[in-house]
Amino acid sequence: MSAKRRKNPLISLINLIGTLILIAAIVVGLALAVPKVAGIQSYVVVSGSMEPSIPVGSLVYVRGCDPQTIAPGEVIMFYKTRQADVTVTHRVVENHPEDGELITKGDANAQNDLEPTLYQNVIGRVLLHIPKAGLIAAPLATMKGKIGLLLVILAGFLLTEVGSRRPNKKREEKE
Repeated sequence: MSAKRRKNPLISLINLIGTLILIAAIVVGLALAVPKVAGIQSYVVVSGSMEPSIPVGSLVYVRGCDPQTIAPGEVIMFYKTRQADVTVTHRVVENHPEDGELITKGDANAQNDLEPTLYQNVIGRVLLHIPKAGLIAAPLATMKGKIGLLLVILAGFLLTEVGSRRPNKKREEKE
């Protein structure tokens, strides 16, 4: 009758590390993929105009909306008028439906934005922001980042496999 063997602590540690890597990769993947399925876009904040409310490096989740329904005090994301590829996250100060524009201001700015935001440039309301999460999300948006995440998942899987291996029967019988 053989006694039950204790698992090697190093093997247990390897298994734990692999499991934690897999959990972290799944959480990051879900945080980026699930909102898209629900029609929510994610963006990374790159300037300090909304600090301390929304710090640089935050990941913001934005849902499209009818600009006429936006109330003063809500935070929105929009395209800058002159540079359509540049997005801005600011708080609405006033909504002028008759003119089809919003007056916005960054929380850290002393004055309102110089130009009103046209309704057609509004991306949507900011629903949620996660500080520093953009520092992880931004690189994952690139092909290298996606390959890197895949390699991290593979490493986590391999570590859990190594950590879950049982000693082979021949070695057990010799001991």
